[in-house]
Amino acid sequence: MSPETAFHLYVHWPYCRSKCGYCDFASYVPRQAWDPAKFVAAYRADIAALRARTGARELGSVFFGGGTPSLAEPAVIGAVVEAAMAAWEPRGDCEVTLEANPGTVDKARLRALRDAGVNRLSVGAQSFDAASLKALGREHSVDDTKHALTWAHDIFDRLSFDLITARPGLSLALWEDELAEALAFAGEHLSIYQLTVEDGTPLARAVAEGRVTMPDEETGAEIFEATRRILAAAGRPAYEVSNFARPGAACRHNLGIWRGADYGGVGPAAHGRLTLEEGRFATRHAPDVHAWLKGPPAPRMEPLDAEERAREHLMMALRLTEGVATPGFAARFADAGFADPRELMNRDALDEAVGLGLMVSDDAGVRATEAGVLLLNALTARLLD
Repeated sequence: MSPETAFHLYVHWPYCRSKCGYCDFASYVPRQAWDPAKFVAAYRADIAALRARTGARELGSVFFGGGTPSLAEPAVIGAVVEAAMAAWEPRGDCEVTLEANPGTVDKARLRALRDAGVNRLSVGAQSFDAASLKALGREHSVDDTKHALTWAHDIFDRLSFDLITARPGLSLALWEDELAEALAFAGEHLSIYQLTVEDGTPLARAVAEGRVTMPDEETGAEIFEATRRILAAAGRPAYEVSNFARPGAACRHNLGIWRGADYGGVGPAAHGRLTLEEGRFATRHAPDVHAWLKGPPAPRMEPLDAEERAREHLMMALRLTEGVATPGFAARFADAGFADPRELMNRDALDEAVGLGLMVSDDAGVRATEAGVLLLNALTARLLD
């Protein structure tokens, strides 16, 4: 069964040791020690309620995000994995990913997480430059990252780590040197994101006040293009705008979501997309950790009509190197009146993009070219206008 036909589970861990200046995720620094037993009970109740809504499904993946899930006790992680595997039928290759920050794990903890059921580790390295880590507000050091990755290679068969580009002060030459160093520690997968200035964050205030200067668009574009070229040459080509992997090593959880699979969310602020008898719904839990611990309230369920579903699918799938496949799109949306992805696109904008060599539109479907990926946000906005 392919990733988009399986069901996927997202598990949100709400706590971090500190809040990074660029982060707008639903994460919190706890004011007091948490009770692992309360978290286990709440996650189990949340999973049971989600199972009652979804019915029997084949489980393709479990993804622990946050927050910093590596702060959770391995016993908590193991209890959640056990509850998920009991609630749905796990595929034989069910992927269980946990995000871990360097400095929050040692070799013993990583072994305990593996024994708890985690089979894929995603390490939040973010940078191999000490000054950049400090500027980003990260608590860990470059040595912490190198130790964590070295241990992880010994313990996990599947390993990824994240890096952030387009940081203040980052030049193309500095980035190429940093990426070369990072590749010496790389596993099968890397996620590389451009630093985004999110409203309401300390970073946004610093930029607005002139205390921080972001790289210009030309430098950002040079770094983006160099990243794709270098990682492709290193045997890890892009399969999505910000994700790179050896053949067959894509993150199955995220790949399923980008292809339009159903996924459920458990934990405070967790979100999902569920197809039920009544239709397809966007789901989101309230972010209040203490209310969730007392007994997870039902998530908000927002119905999505056929056009909303189809347009959302296009926005997600166009991020993939493979793009939007016409046969798969027709199978998913023909009964709603959409047999071809181009029916929802601005045809003048699509024709122009094709003429400029930014998009490909053929019998297989619609996808961005290498030149088009750099402009994908603007292209997608025009195509779906």
